[in-house]
Amino acid sequence: MTETAFLSFLVPPFPYFIEGNQTTYKKGQWHPNRYNLRYFDVIIMKEGYLYLGEEDKKWRLSPGEVLILEPNKHHFPIEPSANDTVFYWFHFQTKDKWCVQKEQKSLDPDQQVPTLHYYSENNTIHLPKYQKLVNPNELYNLLNLLLESTVKARSLAFWETQQIFMKVLQSLEYNQNNQSSTVQLAEQIEIYLKQNYKEPITNKSLATHFHVHENYLARCMKQAFDCTPLEYLAIYRIEQSRLLLLKTDWPLHVISEEIGFSRLSYFSQCFKTKYGLSPANYRKQYWKQNESPS
Repeated sequence: MTETAFLSFLVPPFPYFIEGNQTTYKKGQWHPNRYNLRYFDVIIMKEGYLYLGEEDKKWRLSPGEVLILEPNKHHFPIEPSANDTVFYWFHFQTKDKWCVQKEQKSLDPDQQVPTLHYYSENNTIHLPKYQKLVNPNELYNLLNLLLESTVKARSLAFWETQQIFMKVLQSLEYNQNNQSSTVQLAEQIEIYLKQNYKEPITNKSLATHFHVHENYLARCMKQAFDCTPLEYLAIYRIEQSRLLLLKTDWPLHVISEEIGFSRLSYFSQCFKTKYGLSPANYRKQYWKQNESPS
């Protein structure tokens, strides 16, 4: 069957690799029948066919296809291998929130944590539960490197294994080749807003630039980022102002103008809504009297 669901993970912290290998089944061999595994089980097909089920869903996996089985569910074989079958598998787990959803929607953290990097406090990666790889050999090469790293000295293997695993996740993430037109447009809007946030931007000017209706722009951004274009712009501007408060001694009215706010009072109001403090009081938290920013 074709599974369109996504496994969405709130990061950081990122999912981490546990174990993996390459397995060969001879003709007539069955995949194990298992319950209540406490980690994600990823199957990447290389040769032959594998017939697997999870709860009420079933798949016939062929070379170049990937399936992610979820923790604490019943994973079972449907029929034995009809010929020699080769596949990679690895297990991973996450310490933070995750869910299954039909669309790429951002997950909200249970607690906002102050951070020095925009969006690192609330980012979501989306892994298709099932996918057909466009270039499977690239992933096979990464997986070989991943497995080779696990047999090195532990002092070396830990960092190398997790770093390669991040590349594996990135290659499995819902990518540009598979993205819907709405998500692609939302990402183009995101780039435009980041590059032009200092300039006056309105829904009308965005619609003119991207040659689509304002309502469609809002719908695309809502789907990808759970906010409208102007909401995203306001959040990004406020984050840039926070960095300027920490790294410069510019007066507040200069910072307000620099990030695209026409009125200092509105900038202060938006900043306090985001961080719970006025811009001046936020700056005082990190500055000693008569000390210049580094």
